[in-house]
Amino acid sequence: YPLRRQRQMCIRDSPYGDPFGGTEPVPPGVLSALGIAPPDPIPNAIEGRRRAFAEWVARPDNGLTTRTIVNRIWLWHFGQPLAGNPNNFGSTGKPPTHPELLDWLATELVDQSWSFKALHRLMMTSKAYQRSTIHPDREQLATLDPNGESYATFTSRRLTAEELRDAMLRATGELNPQIGGIPNLPDINLEAALQPRQVMGAFAPAWVPNPLPTDRHRRSLYATKLRGLPDPAMEVFNQPAPDFSCEQRDASVVTPQVFNLFNSFASHSRALALAHRAVQETDGATSEAIIARCFELALNRVPTTEELATCVGHWDDIAAMIAHDTPEKWTPPLQVTREAVEENTGESFTFEEVLHAYADYVPDLQPADVPLRTRALADVCLALFNTAEFSYVH
Repeated sequence: YPLRRQRQMCIRDSPYGDPFGGTEPVPPGVLSALGIAPPDPIPNAIEGRRRAFAEWVARPDNGLTTRTIVNRIWLWHFGQPLAGNPNNFGSTGKPPTHPELLDWLATELVDQSWSFKALHRLMMTSKAYQRSTIHPDREQLATLDPNGESYATFTSRRLTAEELRDAMLRATGELNPQIGGIPNLPDINLEAALQPRQVMGAFAPAWVPNPLPTDRHRRSLYATKLRGLPDPAMEVFNQPAPDFSCEQRDASVVTPQVFNLFNSFASHSRALALAHRAVQETDGATSEAIIARCFELALNRVPTTEELATCVGHWDDIAAMIAHDTPEKWTPPLQVTREAVEENTGESFTFEEVLHAYADYVPDLQPADVPLRTRALADVCLALFNTAEFSYVH
C-alpha cells in the first residue's frame, strides 16, 4: 500500500503521464476529438488553468456538455435516457434513440440562457410527458415498440428514496424548504443510528439527529451522508452508495420496502402528523370531510364514494380497537453502552458513550399528544402513504 500510494502521488505531481516514462511533458489541454478548441490556450501554470478549462466546457458550441445535461434531465423525468450509458456519453456508449430530439433540446438549453428551469418546463409540458400510462392497443404497441423507446405511453416512475421522504413531509406540513446552509442530521432508524462504527481504529460517535424538528425536516438533499452509516430507509429504496458514481438508479420492488413504509417509526410519525393536520384544518368537520382532506394532502385529489366509505369504516374500526390503549411518551436515550475488544491484549471491555445532543431533543408529534380519534385516523393516513398512487409518478 505505501508503494502504491507513493506511485499515485508521483503520477499526480509529475509533469509526465508516467513518472518512469522519461518522455516529453504532457501540457494541459482538452478533448481534441471534439474539434472544439478553447477560446484561449490553457496555461501551463496552475493559476487560471481550471478557469480556462471551465470556459471550454461551458462554450455554447460544445455539444458534449449540452447533450450530456439534456440526457441526464430527460432520464430524471422519463426513467430512461435518450442516449444510453449516461456516464459514458459518446461513441462507445449506447447510441441515442432520438438523436434529432437530443440535438434540439441541447440547442434549446443554450437558447434559453442555460436555464435548467426552462428545460424542465419544456419537458414536463410536452405531449410525451403528459401521455397516459395505458395504450389503447397494447398488442400493437408491443409489436411496434418492444423495448418501450417510442414514448407512445408514459412509463410510471417510482419516487426516489429522497422524494418519498420529502413528499411525506410536504403532505404533513413539516417540510422545511430552506435553501442552502450546512447539512442536517435527520432521524434514522434508532438501531442503525446507535450501532458501533469504527474509523481508523477508533470508535466513531453515534448518529444523533438535530434537536429541533425544523432542522431535522429539511429536504433530503441536505441530509448528511456518512460512508460507513447509510440510512436504512434510503438504502432500501435504492439510494446509491457514495463510493461510486451512479449512472442510473435502480427501482427494485422488494419486501423490505413494504416493511419500511408500513412498519417503520418514521412512517408512523408522518401518518400521525398528517392525521393531526387534517383534523386541525377541518376544525370539527364531519368524518367524511376530514378523510377528504387527507386525500387532498397526500394524493392531491378527492376520494371516490367507495374510498370514502371504506376509509371512514376503517377509521371507526381502529378507534374501537385502540379505545383502551394508553400510549406512552417516547424519550430518546442519553447514553449507549459500547462493547469492544482491546487491540493489543484481545480483552473485551465496555464503555458508556454520552449522547449529548439528545439532551435538548424535541421529539415529533407522538400518539400520547393527540386524542383517540386522531390516533385512529393515522392508520388511514398510513394506508394512503403506502399506495402506489403516492409513491409513483403516473
